[in-house]
Amino acid sequence: MSDISHDGQPMDAEGDEAAHEAAAAEPSTEADAATAPVAPESAAAEPADDAPVRISAKRQWVNLRGNSLDARVGDDLVGTLGNDLRAYVGKPRAAVLATAPEVPAGVVEALRRDLTDVGFLVHMVGLPSGPDASSTAGLESVYEGLAKTGVTGDDVAVAVGGVRALSTASFACRSWCGGVTLAQVPLDPVSALVAGVTPLALDLPGADQMVTQDGSARYVYCDLDVIDVMRTDEAALLARALFAASAMADSDKAFGRLFDRANDIAALDRAAICEQMVDCMKSRGKIISSTSVAVRQSIGYGTTFARALRPLVGERVPPSTLLAEAMRFTARLSVAQGGLSVDDMLTQDELLDRLGLGYVECEVDPVAMAAALKAERFRRSNKFMLELPRSLGRVRLAAVEDDRLEEHAAAWCSSR
Repeated sequence: MSDISHDGQPMDAEGDEAAHEAAAAEPSTEADAATAPVAPESAAAEPADDAPVRISAKRQWVNLRGNSLDARVGDDLVGTLGNDLRAYVGKPRAAVLATAPEVPAGVVEALRRDLTDVGFLVHMVGLPSGPDASSTAGLESVYEGLAKTGVTGDDVAVAVGGVRALSTASFACRSWCGGVTLAQVPLDPVSALVAGVTPLALDLPGADQMVTQDGSARYVYCDLDVIDVMRTDEAALLARALFAASAMADSDKAFGRLFDRANDIAALDRAAICEQMVDCMKSRGKIISSTSVAVRQSIGYGTTFARALRPLVGERVPPSTLLAEAMRFTARLSVAQGGLSVDDMLTQDELLDRLGLGYVECEVDPVAMAAALKAERFRRSNKFMLELPRSLGRVRLAAVEDDRLEEHAAAWCSSR
């Protein structure tokens, strides 16, 4: 999965200003109220401003393998995590505030002041950014930063950044002094969904995403202003693709909830997006913490296709489109093998269309595509098996014969 990092957006203060103006305009006594002019009904019915509805924090415990994650999604969360961390460690001593270069200065300062106010001695540490953030060199730089602070397993760390930076911080904090309590503050919706529950693997030279890890964060604070929940860029589209892939691997009920919310999500309904983010993190945690290996493997739904086709289509095709096309391709392959009904395939297609996820529009050689899919799988397994949907909410690895793979690769490439 490609790294997507974006700056957080400043918090909208229009709502507060309107509230102060309304308070100043209210009559303070009964006499004043009696003499106050009566506003016309049409004026009274008009909204005071166009500020979005504020969302109270939603809290969700997410199951991880051998651990649990306290996820919070809502407005006004930055600057409120200090009390949680103080309660967790008992007596505050040291706190590491690890931030990537793209983190807004206002967010860093709000977190620093919050931690200081509850009694922590705050040490600033830089996190790597960009593609190199997932490398072993990036991990080593985080270790060096932790070593300079003198932080121990009895202290806490707060990491702020994109999905690569947060994933690397998760790896470092999990192994430092036997484990440092970690709270994450993601900058975009993809980081919120991935870094805490299923952090990215580390890259080695010539072996990308091969050093895997389990999620180790204790808290994730998804402030809707910081991640800019109203955005319509690639980060938002990739989050929608992750919504779909996670629901397809979880259950028919999870898929149904997403299907019902899809139009509202595409219309940028803040409440619907918030609900789905919580639902998606819960789904991903349920999958990766399952006692069944077959269920845990379904978390990779669509990723084999996306990784295999990246070198063939280049960077001009966004990750969200590749993941959506992966779901379309594997659904058709599953129908051909008798594992998925045509109605379920069309229902998944409709969901992806409702979410506004596009199609790959470039020429791809079918022989190269089939070879790339096989090579990607054989990098990680001795068997050629793809993640195929069996029904809405159920994905399993399944063997695919060479002739069937080549047939569907040719059909997919000819339709571009």
